[in-house]
Amino acid sequence: MIVKDEEPWIARCLSSVRAGVDEIIIVDTGSRDRTMDIARGFGATILQFPWKESFGEARNYSLIHARGEWILWMDADEELAVNDALKLRMVSTLQEHKLASVETIHFNGLFRPQAHEAYRLAQCRLFRNGEGVHFTGGIHEQLSWPDTYTREDTSTPFQLPVRLFHYGYLQSVTTLKSKHERNLKLLQEAVTDNPNPDPWSLYHIASEYQRVGKYALAFEQVNQAIAASLGQRRLPPSLFYKLKYGCLLAMGSFREGWPGIEKAISLYPDYVDLHLYKGCILMHTDQVEAATSAFEHCLTLGENALHYMVLKGAGTFYPCYYIGNCYELRGMSGESRVWYRRALEYSPSFKEAAEKLAHLEDDLQAVEEVPSGVRSFSVPSHRKNSLRCNTTPANAWSVIVMLCKGDGPFSALREWAAKWQPFADQWIVLDGGIGADADKLASVLSAHVLPLPSEEEQSQLWGRLEGLLTSSHVLWLNPYEEVREEEREALSAMKTSQASPYSMFSLNLCLQAGEVEQEHWVVERNRLAVREAVLGCNPIIGELIALPGDVSRSSTIILKNRQPSRKNRYLNQEI
Repeated sequence: MIVKDEEPWIARCLSSVRAGVDEIIIVDTGSRDRTMDIARGFGATILQFPWKESFGEARNYSLIHARGEWILWMDADEELAVNDALKLRMVSTLQEHKLASVETIHFNGLFRPQAHEAYRLAQCRLFRNGEGVHFTGGIHEQLSWPDTYTREDTSTPFQLPVRLFHYGYLQSVTTLKSKHERNLKLLQEAVTDNPNPDPWSLYHIASEYQRVGKYALAFEQVNQAIAASLGQRRLPPSLFYKLKYGCLLAMGSFREGWPGIEKAISLYPDYVDLHLYKGCILMHTDQVEAATSAFEHCLTLGENALHYMVLKGAGTFYPCYYIGNCYELRGMSGESRVWYRRALEYSPSFKEAAEKLAHLEDDLQAVEEVPSGVRSFSVPSHRKNSLRCNTTPANAWSVIVMLCKGDGPFSALREWAAKWQPFADQWIVLDGGIGADADKLASVLSAHVLPLPSEEEQSQLWGRLEGLLTSSHVLWLNPYEEVREEEREALSAMKTSQASPYSMFSLNLCLQAGEVEQEHWVVERNRLAVREAVLGCNPIIGELIALPGDVSRSSTIILKNRQPSRKNRYLNQEI
């Protein structure tokens, strides 16, 4: 692993993986925070390496010092799913395979990781040590194989039953780390004055433009990447075509995408994302029946061909939603409702389907408009300050709740907060952009409101929070997280008990709102701590930071995101 100033992330990463590895090697390229102190707490070997504008070179330096039979490579803003670390050791039983892959889930939403805003890919993350495998490329580095490896060796890595969650593509993270500017600079240096540029470098330039909404520039660059591949007599990778047609859809240039996307599909006939794009192009060019067939084919394909990078929902809730759109265009509202319900069965947090369904069921007049543009039903108001805690128990807890755009409306937030009131001797509302609803909730809870600092000041966030705390313990929550009744009793016991050798407690968090595959989307989060033990916090994933020796796992307690109650059960507001 290579790092620089990863204090908010590295403890979570190393904690998730340490049970499955025998040594941890950290290459530090100039950290100025407590990254190295935290890494040493996990027994990591720390190597200093001056930054040379090349991620590949820094990673290769770590390989020199690796002693294990197999090497796993990760980034600090990644973590393994709960209980998956030990599954990494399955590679020790492999005889023929030289490479192994894991399922990587790359979150790409605005702020928090959401299961329906992600891409999935089976990515090679483990390889045998000492056989010449190394990294190439200054940025978006890739594995390079020795000449002794056959095509069979490299094309069919052993698929481990392991899930790895990556948070580095969340917009809140890319903005905070200024990734776009850094990445674009390094990539453009790699292709400038190069008569034979690497197609992948051109693709990644296009991807950077696409990430910041410059779709025309992205479209131009990805076409250059495709041309460069063809010029080198290589088949352009599936990702190139996905980006190309994704840019056309984003620009509303639907007619330019037809019938060219058929050629891309002929090259990659089982890539569900391309079929989803085809359906969208057909739907927006008045070929509704053909679009319906394309979306139905997406459901047939599913979304588990993870040798491609697959959009979460491309084979489930997105085609259901678009089939509902197609039936609406044909004036068949009854069929539309069926398909919108199916979309919500796959993804209860898919707000577009919920809003469409509410409209068709003539519920709009009962819907309360909120600033984020999300619709919800109002709840009878409580008396002001009815949620206040009037006594301060000896073992008091301060509850910090992080609010973001889309977390409203106020009525649902108030209803949710009431369920946590027995644990809160003090509330602190961290406002990440929700505005008026944050102020109203704070008024009811008699809470302090602290605006989320700008990107440049987030390292000071915990210091500001600590100055407001009045309790001995801190509990971090995100809206609509709940626990089952028996787990509430366990939390209550923790609150009343004074005897514990630990000062930080790790709870399990389920990232999947729906019931499908829920058990595979569980991660650990340091959510409860003695105030003095906290080193800092990571508001993006919602976690308190501590040294590893202070943390106790509490695997019996699982936080799940429950949708706010509604008169219409299909309507929800989560983004």
